[in-house]
Amino acid sequence: MYIGKRHFSVFWTPKMGRSVLLLLWCVSIASSLAPGLKLLALAQQNPGFISIDCGAPNDYLDDDLDIYYKADAEFVDSGTNMQVSTRVIDLPFQHQSKNLRTFPNGTRNCYTLTPDEGRGNTYLVRASFWYGYYDGKNQTPAFDLHIDVNYWSTVDSTSWIYEEIIYTPPRDYIQVCLVNTGSGVPFISTLELRLLDNSTYQINSGALVTMWRFNLGSIDTYRHPQDVYDRIWANKTYEGWSSVSNTTAIVTSISNDAYKVPPEVLMTATQVQNVTDLLSLFWKSENSTTVWSVYFHFVELQLQENDIRELTVNVLNESVKTVMLENLKPVTIASFPIAGLSLDLTIKATDRSTLPPLLNALEIFHVSPLPNSPTFLDDFNAMYDIKRTYGVIRASWQGDPCVPMQYSWSGLHCSHDSSPRIVSLNLSSSGLKGLIATSISNLTAVVSLDLSNNSLTGSVPDFLAQMPSLEVLSLSGNDLNGSVPQTLLKKWTDGSLRLSLDGNPNLCQSDNCPTSNVQPKKKGISIAPIIASVAAVLALILLGALAVLWIIKRRQIQNAAANTTTTTFGGSTGTQGSTGTLRLSKNQHFTSTEVARITDNFRTVIGEGGFGKVYFGRLDNGTKSQ
Repeated sequence: MYIGKRHFSVFWTPKMGRSVLLLLWCVSIASSLAPGLKLLALAQQNPGFISIDCGAPNDYLDDDLDIYYKADAEFVDSGTNMQVSTRVIDLPFQHQSKNLRTFPNGTRNCYTLTPDEGRGNTYLVRASFWYGYYDGKNQTPAFDLHIDVNYWSTVDSTSWIYEEIIYTPPRDYIQVCLVNTGSGVPFISTLELRLLDNSTYQINSGALVTMWRFNLGSIDTYRHPQDVYDRIWANKTYEGWSSVSNTTAIVTSISNDAYKVPPEVLMTATQVQNVTDLLSLFWKSENSTTVWSVYFHFVELQLQENDIRELTVNVLNESVKTVMLENLKPVTIASFPIAGLSLDLTIKATDRSTLPPLLNALEIFHVSPLPNSPTFLDDFNAMYDIKRTYGVIRASWQGDPCVPMQYSWSGLHCSHDSSPRIVSLNLSSSGLKGLIATSISNLTAVVSLDLSNNSLTGSVPDFLAQMPSLEVLSLSGNDLNGSVPQTLLKKWTDGSLRLSLDGNPNLCQSDNCPTSNVQPKKKGISIAPIIASVAAVLALILLGALAVLWIIKRRQIQNAAANTTTTTFGGSTGTQGSTGTLRLSKNQHFTSTEVARITDNFRTVIGEGGFGKVYFGRLDNGTKSQ
């Protein structure tokens, strides 16, 4: 027996028995399912992660990162898979950077992520980009990146880069959208979501856009598996400052454990030379309205007996906090949001400190406002259900239906209150087929609904009359049938609804519709299965009756044979039964007395047939049995 990954051959003899065959079958099934089960197990080993290799042909495990990546087909419904140019594909970048998905059509194209934990949780969302000259044009595109309905960042780089945001979504989904701003075709290499502890990064409003995250005093960059949240800690050293390290295991502080900064990051630090020196860092923004948020991560690595390291942290010359470090115990200090064109960070030792300032790791964020509110949830869900039901393919039908206003879906008009509502839906001549979708009834703010010139079938549903805001309804040019609900006709006649129904030849619009038209169809009942079931029952009854008749006939024949004597004359057969008659041929009949005389009272047996013994006999004309 040979068992391969997807096929097997078995040599079997009856002596092997059913148990062996069952074992072989189970082994073969397990072998064929093993690759899928392995991928499923790998996918479950990163709880709280969604990892997408955009443009990849298949799912796989990145052994270096110990992260399971999925192809992106289930997260997006537009775009084209591509690969970076062969002249750069061998550069030592991570595997997931070699593929990409481009979006040559439409202004806004979106990925939809649905984390298991849903809304009310904080997530790190990271999008990575590497142009890689995939199109051979050597022209790096620039485009905008949105998270849900708000601006996130602008992408414009030839090198591999990533954009990262810490975000608490208002809904159970997160949409990441690439927006074409007229400076080239948008593309994306990787999209990743990581669930964070809600007690780590405090977001009073807006979101935190990552600017820098440094592993100070080190030449190594870390992410997963060292960082359970898969944050990227880039190595950073400063000329003139010393790097210090310690290989002793750190003591995890309960109060700061939620940050889970990797020990590999905390065991190195940058330090100034003298206790009186300032550890100063400076960054500048392109926007004077930038609001900064900074997280300082400390661990004491060198404290000796009688040493003191007490530090005061300042942001833009405002004191944030003073902290005394204990040996090998991590401490995180978060600054309050600070607005300004530039960011000045200063760490200085207090007067009683005997050791100079140090810093192990640093995270700097911009606080990004989220001014736009998404479309009212029922309207959002209804439009996506309509899109799926009818398979609507329109370039603009990506992301939120109403927001931002300049990217709203074609055929829609929305109100722009605090929670935008859809007030008009025009799907005329959109190739719609089938019944009128019940999800339309959830568009309770719709004033005008146009479904004309499609191929809609079935009856006009009564829920259309229950839509509270509907004033204009066009169903003309379809193949609707039955009768129009009286509630709709009443609204039409009293002038509260403008109704268009022409072009539906099988639709009755009067009060005197034929019974066949006005009888509502009973849901869930089909005559075809009933006919099939009845036919099957009748067939079984007929077969049973034939079987019973065959059994009765066979028993009659067997009983007759038991009480019958057969006599053969000249090749013809005669039967003697309880009736006392014998038929020798079509025109010859004998009584039992004549048969006894012909066979000399059944004297001589010459054989035995299917109906009993065969006797020698002689007719009066001399004919003898054979």
